[in-house]
Amino acid sequence: MPDPIDELEGFTMPHTTPLPPGEVRRRGDRIRRRNNAIAAVGGLAVIAAIATPFAVMANDRTSSEPPVAPSPSPSVRWVHEIPASFPLTEGMPASTKTRDDYEQQAVDVCESEAWNPDGTTTDIRQAIYTGEIEGGADRTLALYPSERDADAALQALDANVEGCAAQTTGKNRSAEVVPSEIGDGSIVYADHMSDAGDMFVHQVVRVGNALLVDTTYAMGGGDPQVVQQTADLLEERSTDVVAAMCEFGPGDC
Repeated sequence: MPDPIDELEGFTMPHTTPLPPGEVRRRGDRIRRRNNAIAAVGGLAVIAAIATPFAVMANDRTSSEPPVAPSPSPSVRWVHEIPASFPLTEGMPASTKTRDDYEQQAVDVCESEAWNPDGTTTDIRQAIYTGEIEGGADRTLALYPSERDADAALQALDANVEGCAAQTTGKNRSAEVVPSEIGDGSIVYADHMSDAGDMFVHQVVRVGNALLVDTTYAMGGGDPQVVQQTADLLEERSTDVVAAMCEFGPGDC
């Protein structure tokens, strides 16, 4: 068996040529960049590992908790007093008089058919004309505590008129709903008082918390065309008044 020491004595290191200083620096820079990149990736992995449980917890909390409700919008401040400048008599004869209360001028076909403020309004004003036209005409503006209250009054009147019209069809005294293009928030109807053709035509319009009740007396109620023409004239006469009611609505005029 050969002696290991003899083998080591006979072993000679191969001849190597040392690297130039510039190459040594380049290799050193490359190794440092690689080590820095590995360290950065490792740091990101650690951050992700730490952040993931918190993200899961946040998602669980968000999904389990009810969403935060938006802040409620400020409530509408309804007008509760009729301005002195409101043009209630616009379109009516010059001899029309106004009063700061209400008194029913027309006659009901059915019991409790007509609109009645019944102490539920915050302010009311009525314009009455009793001139050359027999039976005259009247217009009333009423303000309610809120839009909901005014709409409830309108809906109750609508139900009363519909019920009266259903039970009086074909009778001498009858109620009739008249087609109108005023739109939602309005009712137009006629009360036929006798076979002679005398009638009261009513137009009721709601804007915001305000209700406008316009009534006129006319003859010729036995002709459907006359009924419609009377309703159209009533609408035309009150156009400016209805437009002025925008100040009682929730938006700007």
